[in-house]
Parts: sequence; C-alpha cells; structure tokens
Amino acid sequence: MEFLWATPVMEYDGLFNEEQLCMFAKDVLEAWDAFQAAGQKDRVTNPTDTAWTQADLDRYNEKFFAWQSVTPVPMRTLETVWQAFVFAVREYVKQAEMPPLLYQRPNDAGTAIEWTTIDQHPNVQRGNGYCWAAVQANATHHDVHTHAGSSLAGTLYLSVPGDGGALSLNDPRGPMPPFDVTYRKAPRAGNLVIFPATLPHGVLPTFGSEPRISISCNHPGHWQNFTNGKVVFGEKTWETTMLTPEEHRARAAASKPEL
Repeated sequence: MEFLWATPVMEYDGLFNEEQLCMFAKDVLEAWDAFQAAGQKDRVTNPTDTAWTQADLDRYNEKFFAWQSVTPVPMRTLETVWQAFVFAVREYVKQAEMPPLLYQRPNDAGTAIEWTTIDQHPNVQRGNGYCWAAVQANATHHDVHTHAGSSLAGTLYLSVPGDGGALSLNDPRGPMPPFDVTYRKAPRAGNLVIFPATLPHGVLPTFGSEPRISISCNHPGHWQNFTNGKVVFGEKTWETTMLTPEEHRARAAASKPEL
C-alpha cells in the first residue's frame, strides 16, 4: 500500500500463476477476435454513429467494452478474477485503515435492495458490467476517466509486452497547479492494482503489435459512503515548494540542456 497524494493505491502480486494468466489471456483474445470479426457495422454501439475505420484504433477498447455487455469474456475467467479482486479489496480496506465498504445488494428474500458492508456480506456478487477485458496494441490508449457509481477499481494484468502502456494516475484535487502531478505505474503480468474509482486515471499507448491484455473490475458502492478525514485530507507523501519568480526562472534555465 502506498499513498499518492492522500489516496491509497495498492498493488497485489501472486494471486495467479503463469499458467492461469495464460488461460485468462487466451479467453480474452478469443473474445477480442470475435469482436473484430463482427465487422464495423456490428461494432457501432450507437445507432446514430457512423461506421468507424482503421484510423480510429484508439477507440477499439471503447467499443470492445460496450460489446462485452452483450458478449462477455467467458464466465469462468471473469468469475475467477472477480473473486480474487474481492479478496484483495478486503486487504486494501485493512491496509488503508478504512471502515468496511458500504454497498448495495439484493436482500436474502430477493424482494428489495439493501445497504450492507463487506463485513456483513463479504461474498460480493459480480454484477453485470463489474468485470471487463481490455486489449491494447498498435498505439491504442485509454483517455483519463473515472468509474462513476463504484467505490474501488482494479486492474489485473494478464500479458504485458515490453512497450505496454503505463497506468496513469492523476491528482484527484484538480488539474491546476500545484495539484497537477501525475504518477505512472508500469504494468506487470500478474500484478493487480487497486485504487478509488473516483481517482482520475488513464492508460498510455501501447505502440507495438504485441497486445497488452488486462481485466478490470469495479467494486459496488460509493467512495463518499466510507471515506474518512484521514484518507481524504491527511497529506502523506505530497509536498510542494513555493518559488519566487527569480527562483523559478533560475530553475527553468538550469533544466535546459546545453547546446
């Protein structure tokens, strides 16, 4: 567990062995191949859209995500990864010293939706859209975004080429200085990264043809329902130095390469 700004971010290794990761990646690639074989017309998710072309490679995963709502990756892979994610989330909450996650679930009678916690009901069921796969290659990337309606987000890397795009985590306090620091985490096969779903994040391009394959998950709930002052406002690692105009110009001049 590390605190970027005051935001807890956890990396969890060793949940799966190499053989399991290869099996998951195979399932994802089969779904990816089926998505591509469906043709441009079928991949347009909005009837008002026009069919897109090879020039729109950066939109492939956007369309693949939507396509999975109807034709998901095999359930054996999604459910196995989901259970590992839920297990890791409990460790995240423990290390971040948070109260138990609050989320909604159907009651035992199946007659209504109730609020509960992961302590009361630790076996969180995977809902539709809680887990999805991504395949990136040939300069595809993912723009900065958040996961609305979720408490925590996580990504498990299944296969990562040498030029696999890094996970970019943006300062949640806003884009204006001094709150404009971005952290980048290089993906590693078998590594699971968990962070608040409200943390702005994106994925940098994977330029080569070898695919960067991952599965991401959303934990139900809302960040504001379980946060506390220590996590949100307790500055742990972030600091800045205020400079005079003269000092700023001197630092900028010193950073310029000699010609």
